[in-house]
Amino acid sequence: MVVEQCVDHFPAIADDLVCFFVPHEYHPLVKETAHPTAAQLRRSVALCTEQPGSPWFDVSVDIAKSAGAVIDINELGTTEMSQRGIAVEYAPLGYVPTWDSWHGKDGGARQLDFAFLGAFTKRRAQALARCAEALQGHRSAIHLVETAQPHTADSPTFLSHERKWKLLADTNVLLNVHQARQPYMEWHRIIGAAINGCVVVSEISVGTEPFIPGEHFISASYNDIPGVLSAALDDPNMIHRIRHEAYELLRERMPMSGTIEVLLRAVERAATNPAPHMRQLAAVAMPEPPPARKPGWKVEGDSIGELQPVRTALKHLVVQSRKLERQIRDLQTDQLPADAVIVERFGPEAPRPRVSVLLTIYNYADYVPHALRSVALSEPMDVEVVAVDDASTDESVNTVRASCEELPWLPVRLVRRLHNGGLSAARNLAAAHARSDLLFILDADNVVFPSGIRLLADALRANSDAAFAYGLIETFDTNGPSGLVSWLDWDSERLRYGNYIDAMSMIRRSALEQIGGYSTDTALSMGWEDFAVWVAMADQGFNGVRVPDFIGRYRVNPHSMLSLTDIDNSAVWASLLRKYPSLAATPRQAASPPLR
Repeated sequence: MVVEQCVDHFPAIADDLVCFFVPHEYHPLVKETAHPTAAQLRRSVALCTEQPGSPWFDVSVDIAKSAGAVIDINELGTTEMSQRGIAVEYAPLGYVPTWDSWHGKDGGARQLDFAFLGAFTKRRAQALARCAEALQGHRSAIHLVETAQPHTADSPTFLSHERKWKLLADTNVLLNVHQARQPYMEWHRIIGAAINGCVVVSEISVGTEPFIPGEHFISASYNDIPGVLSAALDDPNMIHRIRHEAYELLRERMPMSGTIEVLLRAVERAATNPAPHMRQLAAVAMPEPPPARKPGWKVEGDSIGELQPVRTALKHLVVQSRKLERQIRDLQTDQLPADAVIVERFGPEAPRPRVSVLLTIYNYADYVPHALRSVALSEPMDVEVVAVDDASTDESVNTVRASCEELPWLPVRLVRRLHNGGLSAARNLAAAHARSDLLFILDADNVVFPSGIRLLADALRANSDAAFAYGLIETFDTNGPSGLVSWLDWDSERLRYGNYIDAMSMIRRSALEQIGGYSTDTALSMGWEDFAVWVAMADQGFNGVRVPDFIGRYRVNPHSMLSLTDIDNSAVWASLLRKYPSLAATPRQAASPPLR
């Protein structure tokens, strides 16, 4: 048997040719003119790998109805297709030698304790957010991907082939969470991990045979995943036992060669269909371009309707109300210069720190102690805090003082503004008082995890061309962990569609100075300051680096500035496009300029 590979097209029909393809992967990625004809489908074997209930499974079903033969790697999918009247055969995955980067040999300690590889869904994001606390103190690699566009072999997030197998061979535990509530066993993920000695903690699944929960993988309900994951990470003996039992089962009882007969039968069934001889054009690869997405300013423009004047008026009212409040406060201290500040110092006067934490405060008396404590309890390293109080009217200043008394080992410089200047001005003032070249941005109502600051500093040390670094952040509200932010890798063109990186990041001082600091443009205030920084970075050709690990927690507040000012963003986009016309030109990311 001769096997050939065709990319982005089906070859011309021949008497001795049968095609083999994955429907839900092929059809969305090529133009319709490159889809197989009815005759080509009758001479093809469709391999289905997706779970029932998903749109990808439905794509597979529609195509499989006309295929010469159909096989599915999961019994759940096989059953569902049979019930829909499709003749399908179960073809279980097994041990594939080329996937094996471990070879069953225990060497030194694995570099990673935990990994997650999979498409982003809100359900998975919430599950990972609930695991953030359990992962503290463990080395993680979390790679979530978007499914709206194809991924290339060199994608930093979508790991495939040898890069994927090497990561799994260097990881102790892989988490598997279903995309939806359907208890589908993701065999491709489980088999790939087990072949490389990576123990799977999986949400409860059906059709796991011959894998047995507790022997070949660890099973947990959705709600119990954090506790079970924590217990597994803390039990190296159990990990060692399951690792070897799963590997031996695959090698001895589940060789992929055992599925060859199923594949051959499918090929023979498809080959019995006639191969009509007809004139065909030369096969040409026809990749489908990524689906078009509307830039943020066009989405905003499309939303204009009868209520747009009302939205604009509400936005104007909010902005003017905040401005009036500021002016009234300033009248009470009008005898002082607008830039008047008072500086107080707490804790030891340390040598020049490795990292300066810029903490901005405005009426956060209830939350700022948690932010300060999170910095104080970070992994030991040379850190200082520059806390700027932007003329708070509550007890924020006294709360900072009290917290510093409780954390005497933490160097804190409290800079008190006597006139409120807004978030951008407060951050710029904090940067001016900072002594380090690395600036970590922290809002007073958020917290950083113990390893967060160190992970970002290490990332910038390892990536000298990066102007800033950021990592995954667990979002939470009054009900607990709710999701993730900052999970996408840096891509300057993605900024056209809106912000995807939170303020909690680490920025090189030289890069921040080159873009002129945080913009004080009033159109970009009240929640859009961070986005303006990333757009300015992209405009200068700077690169960012994402750390695939949790670095902190973000408080979701329905009454935040952003939730109020998002009433109408037309002025925001207009200001950004005026200042950074390259945002509309979709330029390719250029090489980073030297950091001065």
